[in-house]
Amino acid sequence: MASTEIDTFDVIICGCGPTGALLSANLGRLGVKHVVLEREAAITTDPRGIALDEDGIRILQGVGIYDKLYTDVGKPMGFFRFIEGKGDLHTTPFIQFDYNTIEGGTGHPGFMAHKQPSMEKHLRAAMDRKFGELRSGCTIMAITEDEHDVFADYDDQNGQRRRVQAKFLVGTDGKTGFTRKKYLEPKGVIMEKNPKFRYEAVWVAMNWRITLPTPETHPKFPLWKFGYSPEDVYDLFFPRDFNFICDPARPSVCGRFGKTEDRLWRYEFVVKDREDGKQMSTLEEITKIVFPYLTHRGSRYGLSKDVAWPADCVECIRSRPFSFSARSCNRWSLGRVLLCGDAAHVFPPFGGQGITSGFRDAVSLAWRLKIAVGPDCQHYDALFDGWSAERKQQLERSLAATIENGNFCCEPSRIKAFVRNWYLWLVQLVPAWKHSLQLGGRREGMTKYDWAPGMPFLQRYEGGRSFPQVFSAPIDGPAPQIPTFTDDTIFAPEKGGLFQVVALLESISQLNAARADIAQIKPSGSPFILDPSEATYIIHGKASGASPVSALPDKAAMWENIIRILGAEEYAAAGGADDAMTKRFPRPPPLFYDPNRIRKDLGYDKVYVIVRWDRFVFAACRNYSELQHAVSMVEATLTGETEASKA
Repeated sequence: MASTEIDTFDVIICGCGPTGALLSANLGRLGVKHVVLEREAAITTDPRGIALDEDGIRILQGVGIYDKLYTDVGKPMGFFRFIEGKGDLHTTPFIQFDYNTIEGGTGHPGFMAHKQPSMEKHLRAAMDRKFGELRSGCTIMAITEDEHDVFADYDDQNGQRRRVQAKFLVGTDGKTGFTRKKYLEPKGVIMEKNPKFRYEAVWVAMNWRITLPTPETHPKFPLWKFGYSPEDVYDLFFPRDFNFICDPARPSVCGRFGKTEDRLWRYEFVVKDREDGKQMSTLEEITKIVFPYLTHRGSRYGLSKDVAWPADCVECIRSRPFSFSARSCNRWSLGRVLLCGDAAHVFPPFGGQGITSGFRDAVSLAWRLKIAVGPDCQHYDALFDGWSAERKQQLERSLAATIENGNFCCEPSRIKAFVRNWYLWLVQLVPAWKHSLQLGGRREGMTKYDWAPGMPFLQRYEGGRSFPQVFSAPIDGPAPQIPTFTDDTIFAPEKGGLFQVVALLESISQLNAARADIAQIKPSGSPFILDPSEATYIIHGKASGASPVSALPDKAAMWENIIRILGAEEYAAAGGADDAMTKRFPRPPPLFYDPNRIRKDLGYDKVYVIVRWDRFVFAACRNYSELQHAVSMVEATLTGETEASKA
């Protein structure tokens, strides 16, 4: 039976996977009324995606769940090791990417190996129930639009037909979801192959849950007599780092994911021509392919027989084939309906970009939706065109990293692989070249958009680049027990501006002058777009310099939105303090951390920066005059005015 009642919102989100939940969490923070319609009754227990890059970690930090990432969701992935397809998983790599380091500009390690159900649990907890409503067990049956609104008809968990109405609908329901397949494809929105990634194949992805053998459960296991503990044996057979097995005959990828105590392990391998994906997913075939890598030569331990991991200490919790491809929709929005995440594009897993790409879509769309749902917005199509243009540039960058990993792993010629390996060995004899290679996908620096019509940033003022993030602390206090970052103050939950002004100061003595400049700003447009009173002041020098904190006239006001940057030593020392130890937060070490990263990327002459909600620079200015001009251009760029955007 159909209900005649229609609930009205600003935005409808179809799908509450990682992308939909992240979009909801951002819309809630921005005060946008929305509803999320999810087909499943509960979060899936099947760990699918397992990799999250540093942008993804930063985006999750932005919705307030940073502390949960390292205590309940996962851990850094460490090295990406590219090894030849012979021997065990400790084979020396011909190249490796070091993603332990914090040198990508976000303040985070390069990658995290996460357990998706745990991540989704905390994402849903971050969804604001005041502005957002999650309706589970709902099946979308129809989408319709008129000039002013979009409608979604769905069957609820009781089988009753219901309808919701909003100004916009966002499909985050995956590559086979209703929004694109049933509604937009008949209107000409289709997935297209990316010509830069021509590799297509079927792979099998499997997840194992590992149980540790012990001297009591496996008394005949030969390594006990050498003093190995169960944990030692686990590390021997399932290394901490991620391995890309570059075997021309059978490329594979494997590594741990989730928390250490979860003991989860992923193995993916290619299905050859004339092999059947379902058959290759069976236990019998998996055993033939995987266990040679889990068998060590006895001579390694001075034994006459080889040593294999006990087969009864493995539980297969997932094994299924999937297709590798790189595809993106020809359009990401049509009318009042938009696509995010896997609904708009799909990625091969070589680069670990699937979930993070959806996150980037969502965080960059959320602030545009905040503007678009306003009563005075007449140019929402320009907002969304600029969004998709920026996101497609980012996808190309992500795909480049994916292609590099894929080319290493899937080279079919043994001769070419041999030449490549020796060439890389020679290159790495030069320390600087070796370090550059080990940067992996971070080698080109942080993302910078190439301006095109409709992109809301000022090219003249170095806009369009990612705004770096570093560790921070209160101006008048010690480093916190759980790390805090510059983003945490710039985009604090109590702030409402989509664009934030940041002052980069060498010392606290420059504070009063910076405050005076920002107080003179005359913003155009609504205060929720840019509010000068929310400005953040970042002190690069020590607070105890020429003008100590106590000497400032208005101490209480000074504390607000004023932070200092932490160096690596103070950050590391804070993690070893007694109070920090009691919180048991596994603080990542500050390897290659640069506290001056913001000024190095933007230029040491930059004093004022306008940063967008999605952590991209709108304008980086040298003085008050440039700042005032940039502020005056904000509203014009949001309407897609070409000349204004070039100004």
